[in-house]
Amino acid sequence: MTSTSDERAKDASGWKAELEQRFAAFIDAYERGSLEALGEVFWHDDDLVVVGTHSNLHFIGWAQVEHSFRRQFEHLRDIHVTLRSGQLWHGGAPPSTMACLTVPAMDVAVTVDGKSTTFAGIRVACAFERRGAEWRMVQMHWSLPRVEVLVDHAHR
Repeated sequence: MTSTSDERAKDASGWKAELEQRFAAFIDAYERGSLEALGEVFWHDDDLVVVGTHSNLHFIGWAQVEHSFRRQFEHLRDIHVTLRSGQLWHGGAPPSTMACLTVPAMDVAVTVDGKSTTFAGIRVACAFERRGAEWRMVQMHWSLPRVEVLVDHAHR
């Protein structure tokens, strides 16, 4: 059976819409401080990687990633994410099982120890993998323009 141009157009845009929903689910879970919801966004592989600019932001495997988010949620309040640029998607169209998202400018406003602060202009890159019909993140990198660290991620 041959697909029509309408079906191909739907396939071409469907993956992008689905991935945009997955990234929106990440932002929603992060803003709400929901470890359970974040667990639905990432594959729980031993080689899952989440890194940031700072030396204390390098996590491999779901246990370390989950620990990082738990520590953040213990200390950060009023988390609000603002995308200041469009989402740039690469790959993802069938039959691909990988896609990459780049967000050139994202702001994260938080309250820590009673003080409000904003990390402006964060650059984000995420790799998503499709397994079966489901997309989840396998890598995430945050490039932060500020040098101070708000949360100690030491294992306790």
